[in-house]
Amino acid sequence: MPRLALLAAALLAPPAPPAAPGPDGVEVAGREAGAVRVPSAAGAWGGERTGKEPTLSDRVADYEIRAILDPAKHTIEGTERLTWRNRSAVPIRSLYLHLYLNAFESPGSTFMRERARRGRFRFAVGIGKGEWGGIELRSVQQGGKAAPWSFVHPDGGPETDHTVARVDLPEPVPPGGSTSLDIAFLDRLPRVVARTGWFGTFHLAGQWYPKVGVLELPGERGAVRPRWNCHEFHLDSEFYADWGSYAFEVVAPPGYAVAASGVRQGAPEPREGAVVHRFRADDVHDVAFAAWDGFAPPLTGRWTGPGSPEVQVQVFHPPEYAPQAREALQATLDSLAYFSRTLGPYPYPAVTCVIPPFNAEEAAGMEYETFFTSLATGAFPYGAGNVTRYVTAHEFGHGYFMGLLASNEAEEPFLDEGLNEFWNARMLAGEAFAPRLPWALRLLGFALPPLGFWEYERFTGTAAFPVDPVAGNAWNRWSGGSYGWIYPRTAVAFHDLEQQIGAEALSRGMALYHRRWRFRHPSTADLKEALLDAGADRVTVERFFESQIHGVEQSDDRLVRVEAEEVLPAPGPVHRDGKRAERDEAEVREEIRERRAAWEKEHGKPQEGRPGPFPWRNLVEARRFRATGLPHTLLVTFEDGSSETLAWPAGERWGRWVLERPVKVRSARLDPEGRWLSDLRKLDDGRRREANPRAARRWAADAGAWLQLLFALVEAL
Repeated sequence: MPRLALLAAALLAPPAPPAAPGPDGVEVAGREAGAVRVPSAAGAWGGERTGKEPTLSDRVADYEIRAILDPAKHTIEGTERLTWRNRSAVPIRSLYLHLYLNAFESPGSTFMRERARRGRFRFAVGIGKGEWGGIELRSVQQGGKAAPWSFVHPDGGPETDHTVARVDLPEPVPPGGSTSLDIAFLDRLPRVVARTGWFGTFHLAGQWYPKVGVLELPGERGAVRPRWNCHEFHLDSEFYADWGSYAFEVVAPPGYAVAASGVRQGAPEPREGAVVHRFRADDVHDVAFAAWDGFAPPLTGRWTGPGSPEVQVQVFHPPEYAPQAREALQATLDSLAYFSRTLGPYPYPAVTCVIPPFNAEEAAGMEYETFFTSLATGAFPYGAGNVTRYVTAHEFGHGYFMGLLASNEAEEPFLDEGLNEFWNARMLAGEAFAPRLPWALRLLGFALPPLGFWEYERFTGTAAFPVDPVAGNAWNRWSGGSYGWIYPRTAVAFHDLEQQIGAEALSRGMALYHRRWRFRHPSTADLKEALLDAGADRVTVERFFESQIHGVEQSDDRLVRVEAEEVLPAPGPVHRDGKRAERDEAEVREEIRERRAAWEKEHGKPQEGRPGPFPWRNLVEARRFRATGLPHTLLVTFEDGSSETLAWPAGERWGRWVLERPVKVRSARLDPEGRWLSDLRKLDDGRRREANPRAARRWAADAGAWLQLLFALVEAL
């Protein structure tokens, strides 16, 4: 559909009223929900897991699913038994289901409306005729009785959005009780567009089954009474679900390899012209699978570590991407080691990586527990030469921040996307990162130098006038860029927090956060409390969260003046032999001449960088143009090669240092060790006393050479 038609559909579709409480009076979190400032109760989600419980998680929603894939029609015919447990103290008469695939059923969905306003998302792949998707609820039953259902709009989205359904139960679920729903559904997968779909015979099934929302109880993520958390599928939001066990089977045609979450149960079983692939995933909150008749035999590896089972690693890939598959396998093994060592043991016996084929990049860069997709080309927005390693580490890392911690990616996306980016940067800090220019510039010989990973994060994670804070939900953002800023900005902010409280305190705090909240659902406030409880300085952490997480405070510290002036005698009154006298300008000039002559006679003619007959008064001035929160080190270098290190405390708007020394100052630099990344412009952190024109001359010469080449090409035409 043309973009103008999409935009018209987005703007003209009437909004629906926010979802009202169901028959049981239990409310539903709405559009205003976002970052939580109140710490969760100690007993939230059943309390901290000790490892002595019979299961890793407190299982709330268990699924038995059978999926029959028709790769020619791009459909999945599914049946599902959902067993759900009521953790609350009130009877529950309605369940809320996510129907995520309906984001792709028409231009009128919340997702498509927001995409039309944005104009671009991920790889900007459009949906053509016959390429729309959706999920159809064919029947919902409770104990053999039909359970009526209706579409609802928790966030006030358009009536044409069908991504959330309320199911009214024939029999209420008593406090502490459980119920089972038998659901029949039909998926129409879209042409791969946003984390799910098909291209050719390749199929990635993500968010493909009806998935129950989360019933939050008082003391959990700021809730004061039972409430459902089941948001519409927004353009930038991702997912949030309860823990459980999944037993599922995928029926695919012969010749298709199937990669999926969890652990394969037995060998594929031929049946009536198809093949049945069975999988089981325990203590997770989502599953996905990929099926294709073009996969090469998967690469495999094994990893073991303290506290973890032996982990079977698989990488499914197109044959032509074998080198990238080997890189992805090594990156997965490296990530297993790093995340397990720094945060906590990896608890699952398997992890599977899928590299989609060419033209299916929309399926790349997506994460599920024990299963993720990577990328083998430079088509990812980062456009880096070593993109496979980065994307693999990043998507694996989601298995911790999205997976094991199960944070609410819709309401508090930085807890997953941002913290994961921060931990990736820590892991990859010593590695080079080579951004790529557009192909036409590369053809002409242009190239950018490799960047360290932290340099790249700083380059993308600072902004002169940020609109939205890091905290907050995924949809209430000024733009897509404002949402995307969450990734590097969180990394930069937490890097600088680590510089303030120390690497050991930060590491202790993050390890405690993970240990305390794994297999639960932490909030922003819970992260802050973990850092404090691990011994981080309270004043620093409190100010950090207010200014950098809930606020948009930026740093812009600059050196504004570096000067040197020779300290010469001056006309005026003086005291000689206890008597007052007065010198005029002529006497002063004569004294200066005599002292210079005497010095030259004894030491030779004064040379640059060597002391002379008179000292120098050196002036260095700095200003803070925005925030005042970073304590700086100032390195002053003199012409004789000596240097001095001075302190510029946090809180001061400006700094002025007058240094009387035998020689002139050569240069000054703020933050000479490169500790702070959040400073907007690092180029103005350094200043020389005298300008050095070499860089400008080099750029001018290069520009002149390219202009001459251009004129020569034009003349040749």
